[in-house]
Amino acid sequence: MELVMQPTPETCGQACIAMITGREIEEVIRDMKTDGPTSIGQLIEILNFYGMKHAERNTRISKKNPVPHEYSILTVHADGGYTHWALLYDGKFYDPEFGVIEGAYTHGKITSFLGIYE
Repeated sequence: MELVMQPTPETCGQACIAMITGREIEEVIRDMKTDGPTSIGQLIEILNFYGMKHAERNTRISKKNPVPHEYSILTVHADGGYTHWALLYDGKFYDPEFGVIEGAYTHGKITSFLGIYE
């Protein structure tokens, strides 16, 4: 996995898709037709467009599902009061705002995840 940093404060979703697909973030922004905030529905739509396999839906972190799938797009309620997207891959967090994080994620609360299948 190669880290892609978000070029603006609102392009974390596009950066995550660029990391997953290996595409340039500008291409993802163009194909998504937005350089603004994204929803899980938009992320699923672009994953489908690129032919990437993924879980059918976003899964809430709960007692039943206490940890994310080992390769996932994470929904983060960030410390600054905004919702953010990051990736979990091979035991590391690839956060397009903060970089690669090993160990515990400390920039907010992970509330749900969308499993990605290689």
